[in-house]
Amino acid sequence: MTLRVALMTSGPIGGAGVVLERLTRVPQVEIACLIVSETIVAKRSRKKMLQKIWKIGLLGALNGIRIRKWFGHDMTTDAREVAKAHGIPIVTVPRVNGDETAAALRHYAPDLGISTGNGYIASRIFTIPAQGFVNFHGELLPEYPGAQSVIWPIYFGRTQTGYTIHRIDKGIDTGAILYKRAVDIDFQPKLADTIRRTNDKVREELPEAFAALLADWDAYAAAATPQKAERHFTTPTFREYLRIERNHRRLRRESQHAD
Repeated sequence: MTLRVALMTSGPIGGAGVVLERLTRVPQVEIACLIVSETIVAKRSRKKMLQKIWKIGLLGALNGIRIRKWFGHDMTTDAREVAKAHGIPIVTVPRVNGDETAAALRHYAPDLGISTGNGYIASRIFTIPAQGFVNFHGELLPEYPGAQSVIWPIYFGRTQTGYTIHRIDKGIDTGAILYKRAVDIDFQPKLADTIRRTNDKVREELPEAFAALLADWDAYAAAATPQKAERHFTTPTFREYLRIERNHRRLRRESQHAD
């Protein structure tokens, strides 16, 4: 049985492109459409920004801005070009949760939606496909919901990170787990390089993870695991960041001795 899939992204260059290209080669999958939102990230309200600064402190917020670039990527594949090459309809919408998105999903009638590079998706959108929507989270769930990848496992003295594909529900990273894999942290002399190298390893697995999931969708969907997170992670405070740096140095030394 063929699974009709709509891929929706607010960042068509990068992960969305490589995932889409890989899914065109999965016999069990038919790509119904590519939906591209013109709004990359929903603006955070002033109240929420102040609440976050209050929680992590001014030094934590400033440090968070400094380390943000560590989590970028160098992927150049454009999902729109992939879609054109394979004759996949492309729908451009002003924002993810708008009427235009709902209309596109109803028109192309996918069985399942895939979200890559989007912010929060409202229930009026993720409930339209019969099988709902799934999302990729670049950390293990339920251990690290909302987390910036790699840094929080290091904070707790662990040597593995990972990734999870889960159903989308009304929460943030709280939907049932469909596909989950651990990845060894690739320790480098500098924390920034450890994050970049490890995230590169995760991104390399991303297309194959989606391909494996959708090729055997019924089995994975039936075995989906509900989750309940104990804590939602965000940017570390400056004190937490100092602990991450200390643990990083220790764990790197231990990994070198183990080799």
